[in-house]
Amino acid sequence: MRIILLSIGVIFTALTASAQSFIEVGGGVSLPTGNWSKVSTATSMTSIQGTVDDPSGYAKTGGFFSVDGAWFFSKHFGVGLMFRYGTYNVKGIDSLSQGYEESFDVDQTSTTATHYTLWTVTPGLYFSLPLTKKLAFTAHALAGISHATTPQIVVGIEDGGVDDPPVIQHSASKTAFAADLGVGLRYSVIRCLALELRADYAYTKPDFTIANDGRNNNAGREVDHYDQSLAAVNFSLGVAYLFKHH
Repeated sequence: MRIILLSIGVIFTALTASAQSFIEVGGGVSLPTGNWSKVSTATSMTSIQGTVDDPSGYAKTGGFFSVDGAWFFSKHFGVGLMFRYGTYNVKGIDSLSQGYEESFDVDQTSTTATHYTLWTVTPGLYFSLPLTKKLAFTAHALAGISHATTPQIVVGIEDGGVDDPPVIQHSASKTAFAADLGVGLRYSVIRCLALELRADYAYTKPDFTIANDGRNNNAGREVDHYDQSLAAVNFSLGVAYLFKHH
């Protein structure tokens, strides 16, 4: 028994002797993909009646920041956690406004919108492979939860010189499953400090229920639910604090 315990101790020490765990702060640009990034192609919505199952998300390229870290239980593999928060403005406002104007058959509309917000907490597996003394290839596979918020869209209406009550598509929030797969290159500036370039693909699919106010007809785009994936390709630069453990 003593020999077995000693052997286990030797193996564990060998596995962890060169493990280099980290804590990293980063940020970058996020490119929405799929229907989330699409804009409705039709500028006129006169023929669209009632609730529209429109997959267009109108999400613009956004920005984010992240904090993550991992404890490496072997030379190459570790377990860790990432927190990320990002925002995405809405594009195609002019197209939306024109569409409402023609659909409602009024003199003028003006459309304003807030933005999407998305935060995720994703634990999972981290990987590191030294390429040179200072450069390492990194990767991660994470899964956890996201909390997303849709923009509030307000349509101001003017007809016959009179301002009508606005049409409002309210903001909605939802928590859902999230996944993140990524790769990177980490360069050690000094023994305990490194810079890392990352690219990753993030995915979540919340099913939003959206409230609408101020509508006096069934014309135009009215979205009361949105069940599309909020997926994005992210590029980031991070600063990592490295520490070895034995």
